[in-house]
Amino acid sequence: MGDNFDLNDCVGIEIHSVDRTNTDPKYLPCIIVEKYERNNILLFKLICQYGSLNNTFEAGQLMNLKDACPNDLKLVNIDDLKPITIIEASRLYSRGSTTGRTCNCRGNCAMKTCPCKKENVFCSTKCHSKRGGCLNMDLKI
Repeated sequence: MGDNFDLNDCVGIEIHSVDRTNTDPKYLPCIIVEKYERNNILLFKLICQYGSLNNTFEAGQLMNLKDACPNDLKLVNIDDLKPITIIEASRLYSRGSTTGRTCNCRGNCAMKTCPCKKENVFCSTKCHSKRGGCLNMDLKI
């Protein structure tokens, strides 16, 4: 089965249900950047638009997205990507599709301890949709 996937193929990794809502995407689009065998198991190293995934994946965990690869992913510069966990990448893809990040802060997001504030971007409704008091929201929306 793993022989069906090659380097630079677009594949999907399932996003765990705790990292998404029922209306969010079920798969994280990725590109295969490395393919090797260990203990007779074919393994794949992947990147997504948010970074280079720390984990390796078996062929059975991959879904073929060759015909449905997002343009954002095709245009990613691999050299600029930093390591990221599958959980964080999934959360960014599911919840942060407008800004690429979420913070989930419990405070008012006025200090640089807020990841969004630190990156000089506004918080979105995906950061903390039902909690008021955020001072880092774009009120023009």
